[in-house]
Amino acid sequence: MGKKSKKYEWEIGQALPSLDEHSQTKHHIISDYLKRYVEVVMAHYAMEKLSMTIVDGFAGGGKYVDALSKTPVDGSPFLILRAIKEAEATINIGSKKNRCIDAEYHFIEKEPTHLDFLRYEIQQSNFSGLLQNNAFLHNTSFAEAATGIIERIKKRNPRTQRAIFILDQYSYKDVPFSIARKVLTELSNGEIILTFNFDAAQSYISDTPSNRKAFSNIQLDEYISWKRLAEFKEAGNWHAAIQEQLANAIFKASGAKHITLFFIHPKKGRAYWLVHLSNVYRARDVMMDIHWKHANNQPYFSHHLGAGIYGLGYQAFQIPGQNSLELCDEKVLNEETEKRCVKALSEELPRHIFETKGPISFSQLTDQLGSFTVASESHIKDALQSAIETKELVIRTNKGGIRRSATQIASTDLIEYSQLPLIFSLG
Repeated sequence: MGKKSKKYEWEIGQALPSLDEHSQTKHHIISDYLKRYVEVVMAHYAMEKLSMTIVDGFAGGGKYVDALSKTPVDGSPFLILRAIKEAEATINIGSKKNRCIDAEYHFIEKEPTHLDFLRYEIQQSNFSGLLQNNAFLHNTSFAEAATGIIERIKKRNPRTQRAIFILDQYSYKDVPFSIARKVLTELSNGEIILTFNFDAAQSYISDTPSNRKAFSNIQLDEYISWKRLAEFKEAGNWHAAIQEQLANAIFKASGAKHITLFFIHPKKGRAYWLVHLSNVYRARDVMMDIHWKHANNQPYFSHHLGAGIYGLGYQAFQIPGQNSLELCDEKVLNEETEKRCVKALSEELPRHIFETKGPISFSQLTDQLGSFTVASESHIKDALQSAIETKELVIRTNKGGIRRSATQIASTDLIEYSQLPLIFSLG
């Protein structure tokens, strides 16, 4: 993917840049998400066509060499193209009628030699025909190209406006959050997958005119509590407070309803976040499932944001007005933490539903929890089972029936508190 640094260089006839293991796993996450996105949206067999746009804001040359095996591997443009092609094949398995994905691709790269390399590689590939009508190469910066592409998406598909922006910036300064907000507020189904170099950003976060300008340039400044940072610096919680404030600033500045933060620790170099921003809980849940899949047995990936800080919407310092649910604030995603996550949810969910003071639909519950837990929808259902069995909670279908198994819960089912738990007893 396109990088501002000299770490990655592409030129026709020259050797390919090397891609580290952690970056390849990041690529797998993006590829898996695109495939699952298509499968979820086209889950109903009656849907014959999906129109969508994928924007690669920092495309690079499209090819790397594996750092270990020294064999060529795809960069973001080709992993995007292959993911959609494979997804289209999957949705047609067993189908009597042809189902298609009408995808438009925008590959943005400001370095001319990098874009020339990408164009050459696409022309030599099975995707060369897309360059005529479906794949567009932009020799400019993401910030300069974004508004025009957003307007094109609105005109091309005015009803659904489905678009995924993949913004794999090398630093943290190349994606203005005013543009992120446009994607998430002006497009009815816009999403963003963003890399954010946290280690680089934290080096500059301090309440001085020059440093504040760096965050003002990307519209994060107004969402950072500089007074709070100073207070926690005095208390010895500087590192945790920075993470809390940066994560909260990204969330608020973007205008997103849901966020996931995946912390990536390379063997060498600076740690960064893989951030998913969306307004639909289902999108967040799909990404969370993929995080669990790739975090298991991956030493460089976690949801660890430091001790007692903001993680997926939860943070222990209690930002005023923020939900204080402490649901599954796990640091590394594996089988053991998965069990602890479900156990914690099984204890917290009855309390949460009790405090809502009325029936709540399952879709409302998951939407409320959203970014406040690393749990996926399947974890939430597993956690509800014990409360169903003890009749602490009652799950009613829209026809008035009672659910006995949490796995069967539908989005429209109503969850109601039915008895006072021991933790609230006065004895």
